[in-house]
Amino acid sequence: MSPHTAPALRAGTWTVRSGRTTAAFTVRNFGFNAVPGTIPVRAGHVEVDSGGEVTAVCAELDLGGLDTGNPKRDADLKKPNLLDSAARPGLAFEATAVRKHGDGWEVTGELRLRGTSCPLTLTVERAGDGVRATGTLDRAPLGMKVPRAVIGRYVRIVVDAELEPPT
Repeated sequence: MSPHTAPALRAGTWTVRSGRTTAAFTVRNFGFNAVPGTIPVRAGHVEVDSGGEVTAVCAELDLGGLDTGNPKRDADLKKPNLLDSAARPGLAFEATAVRKHGDGWEVTGELRLRGTSCPLTLTVERAGDGVRATGTLDRAPLGMKVPRAVIGRYVRIVVDAELEPPT
């Protein structure tokens, strides 16, 4: 494989193993503290055509399981002015374009949260039995009503997804 060719995947639907997949994030608060957290991945899949091209990527996360290691912070993040997870417990990503990029892929899509959506681009690489997707989310288009000095505008995302190959 050349250094500029994404590895080929077998054709079919690759399913995310939810119990073995993590979605982690880091966001700054008060301008300097990096706050890490995780959100459980409920479901997801990657579609690969007969030519080995990735044609679809989808994922669903469970906001009710958000964990920053601080129960008070978690409860605050789940309130209606932020994630509103009681009324809308899901966060979803769906790719609108996938292109080979270096040893992996660049996946551009829409992140849906709180009844709205925003664009998100992820860099995806093969990692063991799955993939690692990384990107930065601009939370401003999602309408969260909290000053940027309290919770940073940009959220770093890392998803380590173990995939079940097609049968």
